[in-house]
Amino acid sequence: MSGDFNTMLPMRNLFFTFLLAFCAVLPVCVQAADAAKPLVAVLLCEEGDEVEHYDAYNNMPPFVEQLAGENNWDTAIIKSKEYAAMPSLDVLEKADTFIIYVRRIALPEKEMDKLQKYVNESGKGLLCIRTACHGFSVNGKIPAGCKDWKEFDKLILGGNYHGHGRNEIGGEVWNVNEQAKSAILKDVKPSVWHSAASVYFNTPLKEDCTVYQYTGSTEQGKMPLTWTRIHNKTRIAYTALGYKTEFNHPAFKTLVRNLILWTLEKK
Repeated sequence: MSGDFNTMLPMRNLFFTFLLAFCAVLPVCVQAADAAKPLVAVLLCEEGDEVEHYDAYNNMPPFVEQLAGENNWDTAIIKSKEYAAMPSLDVLEKADTFIIYVRRIALPEKEMDKLQKYVNESGKGLLCIRTACHGFSVNGKIPAGCKDWKEFDKLILGGNYHGHGRNEIGGEVWNVNEQAKSAILKDVKPSVWHSAASVYFNTPLKEDCTVYQYTGSTEQGKMPLTWTRIHNKTRIAYTALGYKTEFNHPAFKTLVRNLILWTLEKK
């Protein structure tokens, strides 16, 4: 028996060495999972996108990828030339926030159901840019198997889009002084500047909206431009900025970064 025991001893030592090494690795795996990068998903569609004004389909991917690289985020770009052929939105199950920049599209019914579930039940984040306030309000016939969401603006964003001002005059943009120290307006400079984008008419907003920027002109009056609200624990942010010349504007870039960070907060 002693010979058998001596034969087994090295094997037992090897087993315990392996067990100790395995246990030492476990905390590293947990820490790596805890430190996973936030996933920022983006929805884009060439159909409906006005290239002369926005071209979000081509401008948004590099814009978001640059922000992601600077802020240690992962990204998932969901895009299609035609809305009826939009790829699956299954990534929303893993996404930490969702950016929408589309104009007057519908989605395949199953994908719209996923979007509505995310917005109404996830408690995560949503950032909508410019035309997203009427992003799912289709003018004309909707293809079979697709559906729109005309109430999206009022129910989710808290807005009331009903047209826009003259494209040729744009509008002044100014930060709300009372919100100057907020996380949304951190480093958003200059605090007053001119946007080439037409003024969106979107009043009245829901009472629970917090406004951070206004836009307007003597001719068009004053309109809310950037705001946030909470919908069923989902953090909702919207800005009517996003004209094609603004993707290189430092105030717009910083604002979008701040809005994304706000939607990523978990409270």
